[in-house]
Amino acid sequence: MTRQPRRRTKKNSDTGFTVILCDSCGNNGQLPILGALRDTIRRCPNAVLVRAHCPLGRLWCHVEITSTPRTGGHLVLVQRCTGTREPVGAVMPVGPVRTTEDLTALTRWLETTPVSIDELPRRLHWFHHHRRQATRN
Repeated sequence: MTRQPRRRTKKNSDTGFTVILCDSCGNNGQLPILGALRDTIRRCPNAVLVRAHCPLGRLWCHVEITSTPRTGGHLVLVQRCTGTREPVGAVMPVGPVRTTEDLTALTRWLETTPVSIDELPRRLHWFHHHRRQATRN
């Protein structure tokens, strides 16, 4: 009996991703982002969730907190990788995640194996947009 090759689909692939949640960003505990991301990551093979202090540095968090009139929201970085944890492509900054709708969009996007932030609503491109503008200065 010959073994059939495993079919790869977008949901069932050997690729994974790492999600880095900024612990410095916040919303005063009003959005259950850690629990929602934890549940999503458990359903995704080859996915890892990492909590870290702001990966963009303290100055970034300070500027975001002081310049935004409402709650800054959470920054999430997503890095695609192979099944052996080798990085694939660039890190994708997502956020700020401010509302339940933002969180739902993020978790659904992660469950479909993220490829590009273009698949997310425009409101979650804020960090990516500002990072590109900063390189022009």
